[in-house]
Amino acid sequence: MQEYLNLFIDEEYPMFIDKYLDTKTLQRLKYITQFCGCDYTKLYSPLFLYTRFNHSLVVAHMTWHFSHDKKQTIVALLHDAGTPCFAHCIDYVFGDYLNQESSEKNIVDLIKQDSEIQKYLKDDGLTLEDLSNFDSYCILENKSPRLCTDRLDGVLHTCYIWLHTHSLEDIKKVYDNIIVLKNEDNNLEIGFKNSETANLFVDMVYNYAKELQGNVDKYVMKYVSELVKIACSNNLITLEDLYTKKEKEICDIFSHNFKSWINFKNATDLKCVDVLPKNNFYISFDTKKRNTVPLVMCENENKRVTEVSDYANNIYANLNLYRDTTYAYLEEIEIID
Repeated sequence: MQEYLNLFIDEEYPMFIDKYLDTKTLQRLKYITQFCGCDYTKLYSPLFLYTRFNHSLVVAHMTWHFSHDKKQTIVALLHDAGTPCFAHCIDYVFGDYLNQESSEKNIVDLIKQDSEIQKYLKDDGLTLEDLSNFDSYCILENKSPRLCTDRLDGVLHTCYIWLHTHSLEDIKKVYDNIIVLKNEDNNLEIGFKNSETANLFVDMVYNYAKELQGNVDKYVMKYVSELVKIACSNNLITLEDLYTKKEKEICDIFSHNFKSWINFKNATDLKCVDVLPKNNFYISFDTKKRNTVPLVMCENENKRVTEVSDYANNIYANLNLYRDTTYAYLEEIEIID
């Protein structure tokens, strides 16, 4: 983890963020994994544990690097404070497969319960209102498929930690080539100095977006969401527990109450088919399509990589055509019990 984090720490270190790290709001994120339940099955093999705390810290350092704006950097550090255990799996609990925006708690409401953070915000010249509109922080947040630091870390850590498709050297090459540009709306947006490195990033985007539209990821998230729903209906947990307990505490409840959990944990081979499975818990649905089309610095005006690179256009065309099989299941799990 430290090697990955070190890639994003500036020589001019933003000391002001450190006091926030030990607050109860951020410490809670140390017990929420970034990969939405995928750390709990052998269907994936992450290089190391990467939590919402780690992601928040990386995004804060990235945001400082590109903006040197104290307010935006602190907001970046706190941007995932409302994430529940298993993150976007809980959107599935609410049937929100396509937008995945239903489960996060309002950050302002959470910070109102943390007097320590409120004091630090006041000391740093921020108000609760500064946390209420992420759209005003264009380095941290941007509408898809535009690039921002939150989305940038999502692509980079997925390819390195989760999928093992790219190396730290690849990530450093990409990161060192990114600068702040003006986009087609004359707003600030991070993008690339040249199309060659932008193409390397497009390769990463392909792996990232394809995996998150694929059946393995969907199966894991759907299975975990079904356990959460059943556990809530059986009064084993409450929805509020997802914002107060550690993921491992809830996994222990799963382990003691669901026979299928051990099969899920040990699973290594998801069956992806186009024929309806008759005797197994299966998945078959569309999910959120993720994509990023970055800017590239050009002589007269900055352009999207799709305007300057045939290679990138081919990659995005392949991504648009990608469809996994209609169904997916684990042979070891017939029902969730």
